[in-house]
Amino acid sequence: MRFQNYEEAERWVLGRKSILVYYEPFAAALREAGDPQNGLLCFHIAGTNGKGSTSRVLYEILKTAYGRVGIYTSPQMENIRDRIRINDEWIPEDVFLAYANRYADLIEHYQLGMVGISTLFCFLWFQQEHVDAAVIEVCMGGLYDTTNVIRTPACSVITSIGYDHMEFLGDTLQEIAAEKSGIIKPGCPVVMGNLPQEAADVVRAKAARENAPVIEILPYTEEEGAAFTVRNERYEVPVSAPYFKYNAVLALTAAETAGIDIASDAVKNAVRRSVWPGRFETVARHPRIILDGAHNPDGMAALKKAAEECDRPLIGVFTALKDKQGPKMRLMMESFCDQVITTSFQNARADTPEHLGGTVIEDWQEAIRRAKEAAGETGTVLITGSLYFISEVRKLFSEN
Repeated sequence: MRFQNYEEAERWVLGRKSILVYYEPFAAALREAGDPQNGLLCFHIAGTNGKGSTSRVLYEILKTAYGRVGIYTSPQMENIRDRIRINDEWIPEDVFLAYANRYADLIEHYQLGMVGISTLFCFLWFQQEHVDAAVIEVCMGGLYDTTNVIRTPACSVITSIGYDHMEFLGDTLQEIAAEKSGIIKPGCPVVMGNLPQEAADVVRAKAARENAPVIEILPYTEEEGAAFTVRNERYEVPVSAPYFKYNAVLALTAAETAGIDIASDAVKNAVRRSVWPGRFETVARHPRIILDGAHNPDGMAALKKAAEECDRPLIGVFTALKDKQGPKMRLMMESFCDQVITTSFQNARADTPEHLGGTVIEDWQEAIRRAKEAAGETGTVLITGSLYFISEVRKLFSEN
């Protein structure tokens, strides 16, 4: 036994880094582990934005039709184990520890990083627990992502195509779409969101080569607040953000593709309870404090639309990872906020406030305190820019 307790195993996994997400070594490691992903009924979700909330809504819907449903998402919000869940339970510490000890040599031999390890543990646990269905969110890209070992998904979903991770995925929407459409498998249906035309053309061409049916997102109508309608059926989501409604419709489209009656009361209730941390999430009142993981320009544009409902003054607290378009996102935020405070947080990939520009308060807790003062009792504080940052902020509010 290499690790005496869970804490040792967790530190080891979190400390393992890789420059890239290496698909081939990971696929080889899985083969040696018995290909635990084979035989799972998987719904595979890719896209520049919207993967997490689409996955969450689909997961809740699937629980109305199947007994045991797993979900794999990234990044983590509270703990590495929250990436891997079955029926709302995280992978247990003792299981995580057992896998770490059993597969440590395999992990080191194939030089798997934290993402590869968590994906490996996900498939191992889902197989061990005999889940009836699983929602698998792509970590990055699609074609070379660790999750792309799924051979015959029940359905693939491509939520959106935009500019993000260009150093890995390409500089044009066509190149990025080619990477995302790598999850399309022969004969397996693919649900396609409202994509830019040049990206949609790439997805359709890939689907045609694979003889995979393309299913368009269902037409829907937004209503006031958190409601929307599909085929005259009314649904509500937990938050009023327009992007969340769009992602919920994608999930409904995927569920219908799998033969689920999406007009049932059970499905409507599932959509209503699909809370997903860090997605236009209100964590305090007076002032209202909202956390949102907008981490690229498209995400910031969606957040701008969602923020139209916010009471003024609207004060933003912003930081980003250094491989993102931070200065551009900060300028976008300044266009719809009354004031934006740029800050920093502890992460090896975090950008510097000096590079991000704007009004700088380096200590993020002090930045939030100053933002609350500026918003007053009746205003709004909007904290955004990185899901890793949002994870840290959520811990603060959870502790308080």
